[in-house]
Amino acid sequence: MTKLRIVKEVLLWIIALLLALVCLRSGWLKVSGNIFWVRDFHRWGYTDGFRVAVGIAELVSAVLLLIPRLASYGASLFVVVMLGAIYTHATHNESSRLPFNFFLLALSLVIAFMRRPNFLKKPGMAEKP
Repeated sequence: MTKLRIVKEVLLWIIALLLALVCLRSGWLKVSGNIFWVRDFHRWGYTDGFRVAVGIAELVSAVLLLIPRLASYGASLFVVVMLGAIYTHATHNESSRLPFNFFLLALSLVIAFMRRPNFLKKPGMAEKP
């Protein structure tokens, strides 16, 4: 394994761990009915069922992000969650929340692209074991 490959793997693991921790915390708080999230989802006009569904999506993302072969799926799921968050904050005059959402979106896209399955890579680009 070359030094560059090792650095790349370490960076991907750091990003995946950071995203997984964010997903775990945020997802758990949504699913468990944290008053902050209950209040916000109601203020935005979303149901409790939708809040729980978003929380479950984040928890599933957290688990998938920690499995390299499935990390692209977890990151892609979280991309959908972040796009929804960006839309919600943008349409409810909450621009102060957008930078963090865009940051998480960018990190998720890095993992989704770099950990994508071999069948989605160009021929000859698949990594060797």
